[in-house]
Amino acid sequence: MQEEFDIIGDVRGLGADVTMELVKDRKTKEPATRETHEIVKECMKNGLIKRNNGMFDNVLVTLMPLVITQEQLFRGLEILEGAIRKVQREYLRKK
Repeated sequence: MQEEFDIIGDVRGLGADVTMELVKDRKTKEPATRETHEIVKECMKNGLIKRNNGMFDNVLVTLMPLVITQEQLFRGLEILEGAIRKVQREYLRKK
């Protein structure tokens, strides 16, 4: 997803515990706090519980349970990707 979405500045983690730091600009690394909140809200509207974290509330936390099915995993990632796409599109329109 990082290659597709400019708003994803950094991805860290291992296995099921992955975080994505969202930024307004990859060069300045300005936190995309408002956009992160919008992505969390969009995920919730579509049935995916997400939380944000970090000093500037611009880090998306992704921690899947060990018992997740492949279908659930793919559906969750689909919802997350759709939310990021929608918010980035709105963000770029205002830029």
